[in-house]
Amino acid sequence: MRIRKFAAMFAAGVLMIGGQAFADDLTLSKGDATDLIESNIGKPYWQMEAQCAGMFGAAYAYLTDHKQPAEADRAKDDGIAMLNEAIARLQEDRGIDQPAALNLAAVEVETGRGAAKTGLERQGAGPDSYFNFMRSACYDISAAQRKHMRR
Repeated sequence: MRIRKFAAMFAAGVLMIGGQAFADDLTLSKGDATDLIESNIGKPYWQMEAQCAGMFGAAYAYLTDHKQPAEADRAKDDGIAMLNEAIARLQEDRGIDQPAALNLAAVEVETGRGAAKTGLERQGAGPDSYFNFMRSACYDISAAQRKHMRR
């Protein structure tokens, strides 16, 4: 239990890295937050999703190196989906084009990649690992954000 609590707090802390939201950025509200991501209330969705994309990118490399191709492919697919969501969110929130959104998201992708790489090297990707809790937090963020996408 102690490891789980630490990992959950660490995962939430990584997602809080970064600057303030711009006025038009859609942010995580209390009503959309799960217990796992409630420490990120007020943070922009695009920023958290871009960090998650980086985390999944690091997981893809780790899982590929550790001969887990099915898990690596899932991490790659999840990372691409999260990056696409981050870019779409930025475009909608700030009214910018895709290249500009990608440039903003790229910084956050590297933040997430670095944090996940360290966690994966220390703990691997098992059930009580930093990666597992981070993955769960990212899925919660993605689900909450999708409620707000234009149809």
